Amino acid sequence: MSSKVTPGKATIAIRRVNVLSAGSGRDGLAVFEGILSFKPFEAPLYSSRWNTGVPAMLRNLGSRYQAIKSPWPDYAIYSLPDASRIEACDRQSLMDAMNGIIAVNWQATEPHWTATSSPFDRKYSLILVYDGSALVAFTVYRILQLSAGPGIYRSGTEVLPAHQGRGLYGFFTAEVLRCSGATERADGSVLYGWRTRNPIVWAANAKICEKVTPSLLDDMQDPALQAACVEMCASLYPGKPLELPDMIMRGAYGHIKHHRQAYHGTASLVDAAMSRKIPNSADALFSVGYARV
Repeated sequence: MSSKVTPGKATIAIRRVNVLSAGSGRDGLAVFEGILSFKPFEAPLYSSRWNTGVPAMLRNLGSRYQAIKSPWPDYAIYSLPDASRIEACDRQSLMDAMNGIIAVNWQATEPHWTATSSPFDRKYSLILVYDGSALVAFTVYRILQLSAGPGIYRSGTEVLPAHQGRGLYGFFTAEVLRCSGATERADGSVLYGWRTRNPIVWAANAKICEKVTPSLLDDMQDPALQAACVEMCASLYPGKPLELPDMIMRGAYGHIKHHRQAYHGTASLVDAAMSRKIPNSADALFSVGYARV
């Protein structure tokens, strides 16, 4: 199979992932992050049942939802601070499309989002991007109240390979900061967290922060940030301890594995640090920084 990325291959992947995801027995929610790479798959994506029907959600959301102004003429973008606004009749097909994008970007053994681990809980916020006929990118985030003040958690971002490199990740970040109210803060920063083992994602998020823990590129330690990191992790993943001071979460990714690629610049330095700290592909780093707004 050719490794060249085409919109057709992405569509095939989405078609294959119209699974009966409610049957997943996975406990809890292992939050994912966007992976900026693609490798072809040779076998069914999931061990659970699936079919080749095209999800009905391969279209814009329509008049029931108000699109926001898009910087791109070929994208329709929907920003929903309360994900529970997605109507029941739209949820399964949208969840199938989201799982389809994850299955392109990851080596996935089962659906990530399910009826029991739903992205449509009101605690989540969503930003969805359509190219006129299909969902091509999305981000999921949460707004938290921590002892040190409000915080943002980037639960996950996925962009189909054919649509990477157009600035969608940066757009998502700016929109998340705007919708969270962070841009109105007088102190010019907000606690900002994410969990990943992807060097590109870690570098992209750390870049907008004046400080971050764990600090992979130097030995700086910030006790206040470490405390915020532990508190944020405990509120999101009760019973999942962090190994300090490296903020390692063991067994975070049991059902998905990210596609490695050649890294350059800062990402290559981050990759080297991650390879030392979390060589096991199931482990992740939980990071928190002061995002500049």
